[in-house]
Amino acid sequence: MSLIGLDLNASRARAVHGPTWNAPYPLPLEGIEPELPLALSLEGRAPVVGSAGVALCRAMPHLACVDFLPQLGRGQQWNAGRHRLNADRALALVFEQLARCLPRGAPILAAIPSYLTQEQESRLIDLAQQARWPLLGAVSAPLATALAGRDHLPFAGVALVLDADAHALTWSAIRVDHTRAGLLSSLPIPRLGVNAWLHRLIEQVAHRCIMLSRRDPRESAEVEQSLYSQLRRLLEHGVEGPRIDLVLQSKTWAQHLMFHPDEMAGFCVSLTREAIAHLGSYLPTLASAGLVTSVLVTHSAALLPGLVKAVENGLPQLAPPPASAGTDFGEDLIDEGVVLSPVWMLDADAVARAAHELAARVHAGELGDGPLDVIPLPARTSEEAEAGPARLQFRGQEVLLSGPVFSLGRDPSCNLVFETELYPTVSGRHCEIVLDRRTYTLLDRSRHGTLVNDQPVNQQVPLRPGDWIRLGPVGPVLRFLGNSRPE
Repeated sequence: MSLIGLDLNASRARAVHGPTWNAPYPLPLEGIEPELPLALSLEGRAPVVGSAGVALCRAMPHLACVDFLPQLGRGQQWNAGRHRLNADRALALVFEQLARCLPRGAPILAAIPSYLTQEQESRLIDLAQQARWPLLGAVSAPLATALAGRDHLPFAGVALVLDADAHALTWSAIRVDHTRAGLLSSLPIPRLGVNAWLHRLIEQVAHRCIMLSRRDPRESAEVEQSLYSQLRRLLEHGVEGPRIDLVLQSKTWAQHLMFHPDEMAGFCVSLTREAIAHLGSYLPTLASAGLVTSVLVTHSAALLPGLVKAVENGLPQLAPPPASAGTDFGEDLIDEGVVLSPVWMLDADAVARAAHELAARVHAGELGDGPLDVIPLPARTSEEAEAGPARLQFRGQEVLLSGPVFSLGRDPSCNLVFETELYPTVSGRHCEIVLDRRTYTLLDRSRHGTLVNDQPVNQQVPLRPGDWIRLGPVGPVLRFLGNSRPE
């Protein structure tokens, strides 16, 4: 049975398709493109869904219907000539267009933004059914993101999800409890949606153009639209190469502008600071739910200039201050604060693939067909975790366990050394992994403890492929992989 996983937000739709037993493949939704922009052009006799609406956002904004998904069930209208649309009608047209692109008869499960209310979610499902979709159900995008990034989730605790679309930048918290994940809460920030980043970049690029040529590209609707389209592609596909080239051309003048990617990040520094400030106010609300041990960043959020780096730099500042760099922590810190979390970025189809996986479970009767608020997670130990030589995975890097004794700590003599400035909770010689015949055993050497799968180690414990190792109650998290001795 072939199924469809759909990733839908205020910016665009993406979908993957394939049988339950095989990896799905991306579906073209507009020509050969994998994305269908959630935009409508009201220029012609009939509304046109997709890029035609995006092409009018700056040149003729009164003829473009955009950012309508968050307005479902509300009174906002888009009026142009004979056209009178509300958000419900606009989304219905999108669903009719998607119905012509998606394989007929294939059951669909949709991942949708967490900022939609229950009433809006019900309305979205009704509109999909009116378009004759064989809809299996819906899941919040943060939960689908957690499933997509399950290899980077804590064994138990809280993971943050950072997402962005045309409407809002959204922080979400996912509670992980060994075998399942559930959405705790979400904090949408409409003033930091992708459109805000586009507006800031247009302002700064226009200022550079004025400085060089004394011409403002915003004075020409066509030139401004061209600039908007180039920057939008940048935020959709990222930077290729060491520089960014923008070409502005009118009937009477032309300007070629070149930027380093760091310059684009500098243009948006006030937006990244605001995103981190909102995170700082959001984290205290999660204190009772457990430690935050990882951050999953969707593809659209990861392409916002400077945002990922700001998150990586901001998390240590938001963590609770340590007692001192030279002393061990006590057990009273277990319920406090935030771990210096690794940040993981997902690819563009990750959420759609997770929706496809959930569609298979719903179709098989493993999950209900209503809104999915809690989802089971696959077993942590898999054939992939067992394959290869014994190694530790940390912050996206893998370190082979060389020799019969492998030590971890802040002491420079350790095999894996943690910087004091970044990991003050790690002891000088925190723990050792010892190979005894074909078994790897973790020996705890610290006063404040080491945890395996969030269970305190009583002196020593054998390691199994896929186990999670935490150095102290609020320390860094590593994963033990492989099972054979390195050659």
